[in-house]
Amino acid sequence: MPDYHLKLDVEHFLARHWQREHLFIPGGFGDFEVPGDGDELAGLAMEADIDGRIVTTDGNHWHQERGPFTAESYQRPGQWTLLVQSVDQHWDEAAELLGAVSFLPSWRLDDIMMSYATDGGSAGPHYDNYDVFIIQGEGQRRWQIGPRCDSNSPLMDNTDLRLLADFEPRCEYLMNTGDVLYVPPGVAHYGVSVGESTSFSIGFRAPRQSDLLARWVDNTLNTVEDDALFEDPAREPAHRSGEITRKDLERARGQLLRAFDQKDARWFGEVVTETGTTPSESSESPPDFDTAVGWITRTPGSRIAWHRLDDELLVFAHGSAREAPLALQPLLETLCSHHDLDVAEAREAHDGASGFLRWLHDEGTVLYYE
Repeated sequence: MPDYHLKLDVEHFLARHWQREHLFIPGGFGDFEVPGDGDELAGLAMEADIDGRIVTTDGNHWHQERGPFTAESYQRPGQWTLLVQSVDQHWDEAAELLGAVSFLPSWRLDDIMMSYATDGGSAGPHYDNYDVFIIQGEGQRRWQIGPRCDSNSPLMDNTDLRLLADFEPRCEYLMNTGDVLYVPPGVAHYGVSVGESTSFSIGFRAPRQSDLLARWVDNTLNTVEDDALFEDPAREPAHRSGEITRKDLERARGQLLRAFDQKDARWFGEVVTETGTTPSESSESPPDFDTAVGWITRTPGSRIAWHRLDDELLVFAHGSAREAPLALQPLLETLCSHHDLDVAEAREAHDGASGFLRWLHDEGTVLYYE
């Protein structure tokens, strides 16, 4: 497998560009080995469980079709683009691209989308609510970067693509094979293929603040005693009947903030590892991890994260959590880095490794092979 390394000053990028400002990285991947071509992508999009779509345009009107597609779907004239989500879950070669962004936490990763476009093909001017690294595959694409947008930005009528009605380019880049473009959330961008081309987009997910708040509140409610009441010792006399004073509000707010001031990381880890789907069984017959001699690997699309406490680890898998001994931290780092793990070596690391691997397997986050 290729070992992809992004030519990037990581410290400068995180301080200056991440979630702030776009960055064009010409030759970001030197001698880029393109993981898959347009024909392979077209074949993948013909499968029933693949999230694929075709966007067509004549420059003024846009239309989107959802897969699965047939061979006839690609026999069309004009300007069109095929986009397929989660190619990293189906092609090991594409998944290798994730190693290039290992300086960002793996629980922030979403998936890799690949696209193929005919000459003039495009997905239209738009903005995303997530960070994305766009990697040019075969051919060329011209990308224009526009201003920051939000839910108040006007969109085109009569399209379900959420395309911007008033796109104003501020800069432009002609991307060649191996070039990389980072685009932060909310920044408008518009790519048009110059001849036939392919590209890969590494997307990063972020939980909604409303979801984080809801889980934090739920978690806190489980720790507050039912008979815990509002307290107001040493209060001042009431001067106006029925008045809720500023001091009353400060007392209540302070008591609630103290209730929320807890060190439990479960609420956060559970949210960021949720998949939105029910995990499937890893296999029909789970191995006996007490005696198995083989390897485990991450299930494609699985979500695993961990948090170190003083004397143990909190491990999260698909929205579930459990404790684990500190000795298993190297195992978790290996799995979260998308590297395979030797089961025998895991057992040697700690007596509790077998039970821990069994839990990961039951949660659908790992696969076993010999």
